[in-house]
Amino acid sequence: MTFNQLNIFCQIVEFGSVTRASKHLGIPQPAASRVIRSLEKEFGLPLFDTVGRGMVVNDNGRLLYDYAKQILQLDTKLASEMQAKKQEHDTTVSIIVEAASYLFPHICTAFNSRYEDASFKALHREPSGSNETGNYPLKLYSSREMPAGKNTVVLADEEIRLAVPRAGQFGSRKEIELSEVRNMGFVSLFKTSGLRQITDYFCQQAGFEPKVIFETDNSTAVTRYVNSGHGIAFIPELTWPKDDSDENVHLLSISEPKCRRFIILSSAEKQQLSRYEVLFSEFLQEYFYKLQNKS
Repeated sequence: MTFNQLNIFCQIVEFGSVTRASKHLGIPQPAASRVIRSLEKEFGLPLFDTVGRGMVVNDNGRLLYDYAKQILQLDTKLASEMQAKKQEHDTTVSIIVEAASYLFPHICTAFNSRYEDASFKALHREPSGSNETGNYPLKLYSSREMPAGKNTVVLADEEIRLAVPRAGQFGSRKEIELSEVRNMGFVSLFKTSGLRQITDYFCQQAGFEPKVIFETDNSTAVTRYVNSGHGIAFIPELTWPKDDSDENVHLLSISEPKCRRFIILSSAEKQQLSRYEVLFSEFLQEYFYKLQNKS
C-alpha cells in the first residue's frame, strides 16, 4: 500500500467510477483497476460490490476510504510543515559570538539589508553543554594565535591598544611598554572573555599579573570607567565600541610586547550549514575586509 494507491482509491470512491477517476487523474483505466485489485489482495477483502454493470463501494471500502483520507491529509500537512521548517532552517543563522560583540548587531543589520528574510540565533557566551554547541555551527571568536584547524578563517588582524586617562602621566605619549603600567589598576572584562585571556597572557609576557580594580561584562562600561579618570584598559582597535563621549581617554600603542589578536570565524562542515549560514560566512569576510581597509 502506497500513498499513490490510496489517493487513486479515494478518487475512484469519490467519482463513483474507475473511468471517471482515471480520466481525472490522467492515468490509464487499467492502471486504476490494478490499484483496486492490489488493495483487495493486500487486505484480503473486497472493497467494491458489483451492481449491474457498475460497482459500488462496500463497508470494507468505506472503512478504508475514511482512514485513507486521514492518512493523505496528514501527509499533506506533514509536507507543508516540513517545507516551512526547511524554509526556517535555510534562512536562520545560528552563531556563537565571543568577539566583536559590539559590531555584531551592525553586521546583522547589514546582512538583513541584502536578505530581508534572514533571522539570527546568536549565543554571546560559549555554552557549557556540547549538545547546545552543536546547534550553533558558526563561531566568531578571538585568539592571539593564528588558527591551524580547517573550517576556520581569519577575519581580521587587530592591534590591542592601552586606554589611559588623557590627563594622566601617559596622556601625551604615543606608545608604551606594557611593563611601565605594572602597578596601575586595570579596568577589564571578566576572565571568561577571550579578550581578557589574551591580555592576561601579554601581561605575563611583560612580567606581571594585572591588578584589576573593576570587572564587567559590558564593553562600553570599560572605556567609560577610564574616561572617569580612574584606571586603564586594553582596547581592541578595530572592534571596540567607539564613544564620542570618551574625550578623556587616550589610546596608546603597546611597543613591547606587541599586542595583537586575530578575529576568527569557525564553522561546521559546509553540508551542515543552512543556506544563509553559508552566505553569512562569506558576508563576514567581506565586512571585515572593508572594515580593516577603512580604518
